[in-house]
Amino acid sequence: MISSGLFVNLCIFSFFVSIMIAIRIFLLQRLAHKYKWMSGIYASIVSAILMIYSVTYQQITYDLRFLPLILTVLYFGYRAGAVAGITMAVCSIYLESHWLLTILILIFTFLFSLPLIRYRKQFSLLKQSLLCFFIHFIVHVLLTNYFWNTPIQSPFYSEIEYLVFGILGLGVAVATIEFYRKFYAVAEEAAYAGSDSCKDEEDSFFVRIMKKELEYTKEQLESFINHHMDAVIITDLEGRILRVNEAYEKVYGWKAHEVVGKTYYEIAGAFSEDVHENIKKTVAEKEAINRVEVVRARKDGSLVDLRITISPIFNGKDELIGLSGVCVDISEAKKARKELDLLHRKLKESELKYRTLFEYANDAIYLLEIGSNHFPSRFIEVNEAGCKRFGYTREELLSMPCQDIIPRDSDIVRKTVEEIRQGNLSFTLQSQFTFKSGEVKKLEYSGKLFNIENKKVLLIVSRDRTEYLETEELLQKSEKLAAVGQLATAIAHEIRNPLTAIKGFMQLLTEKASKEELTYMNIISSEIERIEMITDEFMSVAKPQAVTFQSIDLQLLIQQVILLLQPQATMKNIFIELHSYGELPLVYCESNQMKQVFINILKNAIEAMPSGGEIKVELRQKDNNHLHIQIIDEGVGISKDRIKHLGEPFYSIKEDGIGLGLMICFNIIQQHKGTLSIESEVNKGTNVGICLPLK
Repeated sequence: MISSGLFVNLCIFSFFVSIMIAIRIFLLQRLAHKYKWMSGIYASIVSAILMIYSVTYQQITYDLRFLPLILTVLYFGYRAGAVAGITMAVCSIYLESHWLLTILILIFTFLFSLPLIRYRKQFSLLKQSLLCFFIHFIVHVLLTNYFWNTPIQSPFYSEIEYLVFGILGLGVAVATIEFYRKFYAVAEEAAYAGSDSCKDEEDSFFVRIMKKELEYTKEQLESFINHHMDAVIITDLEGRILRVNEAYEKVYGWKAHEVVGKTYYEIAGAFSEDVHENIKKTVAEKEAINRVEVVRARKDGSLVDLRITISPIFNGKDELIGLSGVCVDISEAKKARKELDLLHRKLKESELKYRTLFEYANDAIYLLEIGSNHFPSRFIEVNEAGCKRFGYTREELLSMPCQDIIPRDSDIVRKTVEEIRQGNLSFTLQSQFTFKSGEVKKLEYSGKLFNIENKKVLLIVSRDRTEYLETEELLQKSEKLAAVGQLATAIAHEIRNPLTAIKGFMQLLTEKASKEELTYMNIISSEIERIEMITDEFMSVAKPQAVTFQSIDLQLLIQQVILLLQPQATMKNIFIELHSYGELPLVYCESNQMKQVFINILKNAIEAMPSGGEIKVELRQKDNNHLHIQIIDEGVGISKDRIKHLGEPFYSIKEDGIGLGLMICFNIIQQHKGTLSIESEVNKGTNVGICLPLK
């Protein structure tokens, strides 16, 4: 049975509720504004004490720890409740082994109690507390008996005991607190009444405390009204002015002694009709009228634009006893709005003249407002080409801050701000920008800085120069290729003559060579044929020639290349390793050209490894239609800014290179309808990938 443990919890809980009321009675006034936060902390302390004196039955812990939390939320609001809940959760972690269950019950109880906020005024505090506890009870039963991992077989009567003691505890607590509140209200009325018994020196100590508290509250209210930056007016239900602050005197021009005692209708004059309607509506509905824009007359007859809020004032019995009005002077804001409207109007007049040119221009055109820090702050206007370039609609661009579209640290903004700070009213710049879609464009844009209504405005005309620059780059490459063609033709003619003589003598030597010498002679003859192929390749640079494609065992071809280059690699302490994955099909290609590609790439890898290392050549079938070759070295690597130039004529990263080897490789792979890619990182090596079609 858990009755004895819950009874101890109930006694402790009731004792601490009484202690809290006693503390509230004798609380110092200067700490009154912290009372809600103190209540939340106090509630968590009581919950921790109740946890210490909890009772465990069949692996379930029973106590009344959630009762202080429920009372805190109902009487002091959800902020104080949040303080109590968080502190209670921390205490549970330190005091219990099943602390996660407590936190889950706490979270779900809070979530399922949220709908009560909307309808809480329809129930008494006792009903609200019982309803909250019932929600907590349902959550407690479901989590502990059905969703918790521990196999628990809890009898029904133990949960009923927990429910009964919880209801009993809430009933005692709410009754005690409500009795104190009613007694406090009676004492407050007695203090306001100013009866002779309260004025005598023999007044009760409690009433004197109430009077001091009321005086302190009155001082706070007086300070709030007097120091409020907006005009504050307090009237009775008939509209008679009872109080105004200093801000009211500045806004309206009336002194306090001139308006107190008069009705608001007399002060409003010609605008009394809408004043009467607003007061009548507030009195009837007993709800505030928020942020209504009106025009009022000052004492000197001038008009002022105001935004007013009228709120009802209730006494301790929830009876409507007066009205308060807060008036905000919005004249400057309206003036600024009118100035902005004037700017828009002028822009629209200009737009009527130039709209066709503006909208249908191929170049992107932007009109930007420049802030005091010289940075563009917002878009004033943009044409259709500009919208498409950024990937936003016109409405989105005009409503978003400029820095959300073009980051301040981007190159285009940095250059523009630098020109503005130097005092340049007109400028033309080039920059590269990455757009929302991820597309990178090279832009050329012209800027014109001028003033509109005392505001700096920047007109930008931006042109996409990406295709132009790419075409220019292609033209430069074409010029280099033309030069390469001429040079290659001259070299090929010069090489062929001595090469013919060498071939003739090799044939003579072959006839007299021994078997061992014949092996070397065959290798030399093979290399002479490859030299002939290279000269043919040089000729093809200037004038493409037909090549013969046939099905080749690429693995065998690469083994021959490795055998050829292995002596050179061994001299530099480099090991070339060939890996093939699975059974590889034949590749439809030109063997001599592919041999040239692998020799060029492997020689580059060897030359990039002065300290030795390992070169891996991997072959694998990528899919049913392609074969993939990777040549991976451990060399010095290539920087990213140089990789994009590899394959250009006469571009080489080697001191003695002429920049033709990789160009020939790219051309050969392109003729085979394949792809050649290079990935590299400085001091970590290079990975050359070749993808060839099988047919």
